[in-house]
Amino acid sequence: MIVQGIPLGAKVPVDIGIREGMVRSVSKAASTQADRGSPEAIIAPTLFDIQVNGAFGIDLLDPELTAADVERLNQWLAQWGVARWIPTLITAPFETLARGCRFFTTLRQDRSLARALPGIHLEGPYISPEDGPRGAHGRAHVRPPDIDEFDRLNEAADGAIRYVTLAPEVEGAESFIRHVHQQGVVVALGHHQGSADDIARAVDAGARLSTHLGNGMASQMNRHQNPLWPQLAEDRLSASLIADGVHLPPAVLKTFVRAKGPNRIILTSDITPPAGLPPGPYKLGDVDVEVTPSGRICLPGTDLLAGSGLMLLQGVVNAAHYTDLSLEQAFAAARDTPARLFGVDIPLSQITVGAKADFIVFHRNADTAGGPPKAIVDAVWIDGTPIDPPSQS
Repeated sequence: MIVQGIPLGAKVPVDIGIREGMVRSVSKAASTQADRGSPEAIIAPTLFDIQVNGAFGIDLLDPELTAADVERLNQWLAQWGVARWIPTLITAPFETLARGCRFFTTLRQDRSLARALPGIHLEGPYISPEDGPRGAHGRAHVRPPDIDEFDRLNEAADGAIRYVTLAPEVEGAESFIRHVHQQGVVVALGHHQGSADDIARAVDAGARLSTHLGNGMASQMNRHQNPLWPQLAEDRLSASLIADGVHLPPAVLKTFVRAKGPNRIILTSDITPPAGLPPGPYKLGDVDVEVTPSGRICLPGTDLLAGSGLMLLQGVVNAAHYTDLSLEQAFAAARDTPARLFGVDIPLSQITVGAKADFIVFHRNADTAGGPPKAIVDAVWIDGTPIDPPSQS
């Protein structure tokens, strides 16, 4: 098979010969009938999405969730070039979270799923109980940080909890952060209304990430004394951002990227179970949400978002369009930067003879209205395995 395109960071297209999942040849583009791609296509590394809650009605906290559901979700993400992703378990009763931890631990006994799922994200339950910063998390199950509970959850996960998102202002947060940090688990700040002092104490204790910065916050705040500026100013905090143009307006996204710098930005989707479903009312756990005709997922009748319907590849393209990030930097923010933060071993992306094929081939359709181009997938290989591209209009 001949794949044609411009490798990320290069200027001219090449022909890549692939056989049995391996790169067999790389040469200057000459083929006029490549099997995949084109002279304008881009050949880029596969992606790592650190915040996936579900999609197409698959809810990762559903008590009826099956291995087949996760396999289907994994395959769907792979079609869009996501080779690795972290399942997110949101605020819920202890036994629900423990069941989820045990479930994913069992799944990770499968070698291919262990590679695709490098760990678990607990988003809550140790977040702000207040309307606004709490977002779509159920109030009834929000609770203060509990070291013993976390240790039991991590035991249920066989030590696979990669990070936990919490509010730095709640009672017990500082000692909890120190404990979790000492366990080698990344602590992220999110769904909170912490003061500058709360944030400083949390970072001193070991917090290293802001979860979907600019979201999970009160709709109205003091213009200067609020949780946003201290997190932007703190160089020890990386920031995950949802680049769908809805969670962060383009000008805000651009400003955040400039404040944090390209090496402290992580692009994520925060994709949720209603993603990909028709407009209408749905449930996110026991919380009512709706999908609007525009695809926005929110709490009914409010401006409070409940995750996104974004595919990470499109978020990468959006970020390169809206901000100062080059496309190469945007891909790094959706692969290399999170891998470094979470200590996930991701092989060097290389297009050389003898290497396994592991890349996305896609092109960008320009938006005549001036918006970001639409990412259209031509082909995907993950660890030498070809993945059928998604159906796209």
